[in-house]
Amino acid sequence: MAPPTFPPAASPFHAFVARRTGMALSELQCRRLDEKLTARPGGLSAQYLMHLQSPAGAADLAELIDAISVQKTELFRDESQLAALRMHVLEPMVARMRRPLRLWSAGCATGEEVATLLVLLAEVGADPDSTVLGTDISETAIARARELCFSAEQFQRVPSGMRERWFLPAPGGRFTLVGHLKERASFECHNLMDLPYPVAAEGQGFDIIVCRNVLIYFTPESFDRVVASLAVRLAPEGMLVLSAAEPLLRAPPSLRTQRFEQAFFYARAPQGTAITEAVLPGPVMRPSSSGLPAVGASPKASELTVSGRFPAVASPKVATPAEVRPGEAGAHTEADALFAQVLEWASAGGEASPQTAEALRRCLMLDPDLSAARYLLGMLLEQRGSLTESAAEYRRALRSLEEGRARATPFFLNNARLQVACARAIERVERAAGPDPVR
Repeated sequence: MAPPTFPPAASPFHAFVARRTGMALSELQCRRLDEKLTARPGGLSAQYLMHLQSPAGAADLAELIDAISVQKTELFRDESQLAALRMHVLEPMVARMRRPLRLWSAGCATGEEVATLLVLLAEVGADPDSTVLGTDISETAIARARELCFSAEQFQRVPSGMRERWFLPAPGGRFTLVGHLKERASFECHNLMDLPYPVAAEGQGFDIIVCRNVLIYFTPESFDRVVASLAVRLAPEGMLVLSAAEPLLRAPPSLRTQRFEQAFFYARAPQGTAITEAVLPGPVMRPSSSGLPAVGASPKASELTVSGRFPAVASPKVATPAEVRPGEAGAHTEADALFAQVLEWASAGGEASPQTAEALRRCLMLDPDLSAARYLLGMLLEQRGSLTESAAEYRRALRSLEEGRARATPFFLNNARLQVACARAIERVERAAGPDPVR
């Protein structure tokens, strides 16, 4: 895959749409915007930009956003994460709360995730009055989502038993959700960059907010602001679900990481933690706590010293690269142990330290194809402003994933999603680097 290239300077239209959507626009998205704009009389003029920024231009802006929105999805995507959500979150909630649950699929595209959540609620015996709200920035996507009717291609991951219980054949070889589950769904068009955010029934918080494979397209600043705003909308015992390619390196203090064997989720912090509505236009806050999931055994306090977001690595109980070399038996085991320990330390909170980056480099000396570790190293370098180094690490991770050499890890369960995240990160860093692309 050739590295992406960008025009010498983004146009004012690109910048405006990026601000409105929160996305770090890719080269393809910029081309689509330009095609739409050039097809309109005066579409590249300053007057038309002012029109798009005004209430009178809302419909035209919506069409442009539709042109760049990512709407590819399918039912029961990322099955292992959904299985963990069912076992560790939904089933305990149903047993504990004994009331209707309120779920929100933020960035629901054409409704596949809404249907998936409705089926999961039915499977675990949730109260029949439980509901799922689906929102998306694209009005076109929401119009399709309301049908809750899907093609055979989108239906491939649905387990056979669930197909028979919860779906009916529809014209054109499609499948539609059964009527009594459809009644539990509602939809509205919503831009995650706009306040206020939706509220659940009777002004309550949502028990579960699912926002998967959405924020990987956002700028780091937009990512942080959206997560903070989503946390505000959680019920006191609510849970935020992101994809495995969207780690919270800057989790707001209102969230706590919960790690399970096949996935990790973010729970609203106990009552007493101050939570305020995120202010999107202002500067991004940098909370000190980390949302990276804890993996493996916790280190003793004497084995680490905290230094910022990632505690400094002191004395990890793993072999050093001098003791175990790449290709030797046990190298992967040692690399996994070191990576797990870095993640465990990260969950303790603090700012990223040079020692943490060095620990990830040691991990990669043991296993150069541990792309999850390389991706995190790229994120740390990007946060420090080392864009050249960051882009290089993202490219190495992407190359390993594309060539099938990368191993899956407990932290990033889905290499396909990680590949998308690496590609988007390269585009984001190259655009941030300005007119002279990072190579």
